Amino acid sequence: EEEEGGEVLEAWERAYADERSWESLQEDESGLLHPIDTKALVHSQYRRRLLAAARIQKGLIRYLYIVIDLSRAASEMDYRPSRMAVVAKHAEAFIREFFDQNPLSHVGLVTIKDGIAHRLTEIGGSPESQIKALMGKLECSGDSSLQNALELVHGYLDQVPSYGHKEVLILYSALNTFDPGDIMETITKCKKSKIRCSVIGLAAEIFICKHLCEETGGSYTVALDESHFKELLLEHAPPPPAIAEYAAANLIKMGFPQRGAEDLISICSCHKKIKSGAGYICPRCKVNVCELPTECRTCGLTLVSSPHLARSYHHLFPVAPFDEVTPVNRIQRGGQICFSCQQSLFNPDGQSNLHVRCPKCNQHFCLDCDIYIHESLHNCPGCESQR
Repeated sequence: EEEEGGEVLEAWERAYADERSWESLQEDESGLLHPIDTKALVHSQYRRRLLAAARIQKGLIRYLYIVIDLSRAASEMDYRPSRMAVVAKHAEAFIREFFDQNPLSHVGLVTIKDGIAHRLTEIGGSPESQIKALMGKLECSGDSSLQNALELVHGYLDQVPSYGHKEVLILYSALNTFDPGDIMETITKCKKSKIRCSVIGLAAEIFICKHLCEETGGSYTVALDESHFKELLLEHAPPPPAIAEYAAANLIKMGFPQRGAEDLISICSCHKKIKSGAGYICPRCKVNVCELPTECRTCGLTLVSSPHLARSYHHLFPVAPFDEVTPVNRIQRGGQICFSCQQSLFNPDGQSNLHVRCPKCNQHFCLDCDIYIHESLHNCPGCESQR
């Protein structure tokens, strides 16, 4: 490849230039190079997010439309191999993470190309069907129209039940928008319908996107590179704080269907096809559905399983943040170990590494276990062992 200055780079040189691997090194007092210890840095960033999250009401039943810009701007190659490929890869990971953290929620996909918004999938609770539909429609062409996308999404989210939290996440590659009318009126309609709109830009900050997010209570961010884009995208997976005027308490009727017999042959109400076994029977109208959670197409009853409710419970009662323990010298022989992974909390010099302590059970944990307990396990092993 030939650079602007006329210098020709080999393929292996180009790989190093793109990755900028020298930025992950630091020089010590003796002049030797060592890799930067990113473990403490990642943990400090995580601690800031954890301490900033107060005990607030969150929307557990979310109806989210992911709007992906597939205009010609998405074919730019500032992200390798292209913006479209990077967005598709991380959108797949986001959809899986979203359903893992929000088992009672629903997702739909919308794309923008040729100035028109297309709905790829109906809003539903199956990550596999959403990902399959997305990977089959990755083509870039034409211009982007933010207003058409908002109008399309508004028409579908306006029919969502009052207990559902309506959200739009826009992955925007273009630096402009070609709209057929007044986009300010569309933004006002979204605000009136209580639709929270968030935008992640891949190029630069745009005023209309920032105005949209400010008016609807969403967040607007611009990615610096691929890793930053992934980080910004995954921040939308946990349920956001519920806006006071949107958070109305409701009693929701739910059905807990039983799994059908393996040799049962019935017509699936989801796809209108004849299937044998591996389905669920609606307790109200007795029709067969393929997967949970979903809404019965016949009687409209919300169908879930008990594990879905259990996995949503930790958002309401999260594990309290652990207290940081300042480094001290080893006092007794054998040292202190992490209560969770049983690894020593002291380095070979006898000085303790940075670690944390649960304020309730006073057990000590390393930094990796601290993140694992709060982000995945959602239970303190020390407190659970005392029960």
